[in-house]
Amino acid sequence: MKLSTISSLLLSGASCVVAHPTKRAAPKITDIDILQYALTLEHLEDKFYREGLANFTLKHFEEAGFNETFYNNIKEVSYDETTHVSFLTTALKGLNATPVAECTYAFGVTDVASFIATASILEGVGVSAYLGAAASIVDKAYLTAAGSILTVESRHSAYLRAAQKQSPFPQAFDAPLDLDQVFTLASPFIKSCPESNGKLPVKAFPGLMVDAASKDIKTNATIALNLQQPIDSHEKLYAAWIAVTGPTFTPATLVGGNKIETTVPEGFHGQTYVLITKDNEKVSDDCVAAGPAIVEITGAQGSP
Repeated sequence: MKLSTISSLLLSGASCVVAHPTKRAAPKITDIDILQYALTLEHLEDKFYREGLANFTLKHFEEAGFNETFYNNIKEVSYDETTHVSFLTTALKGLNATPVAECTYAFGVTDVASFIATASILEGVGVSAYLGAAASIVDKAYLTAAGSILTVESRHSAYLRAAQKQSPFPQAFDAPLDLDQVFTLASPFIKSCPESNGKLPVKAFPGLMVDAASKDIKTNATIALNLQQPIDSHEKLYAAWIAVTGPTFTPATLVGGNKIETTVPEGFHGQTYVLITKDNEKVSDDCVAAGPAIVEITGAQGSP
């Protein structure tokens, strides 16, 4: 979703410890901004599937353990994403706006297995992106259209999770992500965009990833998260686990300059999002130090 190369931004936590910080006016997000934001994400997904299907044939899918029906369904998913691009492009032109163009991407996919794993993550983020943006849409017609796309993205996500022997519906509620959080997750895939795209009113936080040693993650387990940028801070840090009912906070311990350890709270399963923040009561741009990271939680501690 990146419209230009953006340096990761580590925000000061000063306002988090002031009793009554001055409230800064947030930039007004219009329906056009949200449509451009959605189109940027759809361009990424559209290109991802077109590129993957150009690189991997039915034979490659069969060798990876997937049958022809699955292969044809992935082609249908690709068609859906192309159709979403077309729909949003038309909607923006109808508003006399110049739709953002496709960017140049690097997905890091090397085989069918990594293609399907990445597709599943992208679809999950897509669901959370539309869910998070819904509250900011003013025009009810666009809200309905966004909801229609969201439900299809959710079907994609469930299908891809099931194909990897993961629960297709691991939680009762999906987690909403705001524009900056989605932008942070999408940015690593985007290498450059046409200058004509301009900039959206979003920013990226420093990256955060689950450490490779943290595998088969379960509730109450201690996990390690790697920071893209070191945090030089003597302040308390917290892990904010995102949910539709609000974040759940767990203490976060800085290990060295670029690693965080924290505990997985109860109530989270499947594709989950966690940020590192300097506040344990709210998640705001002023207090976010890094993230979100995507954490796949497989079940409860002690379960098979």
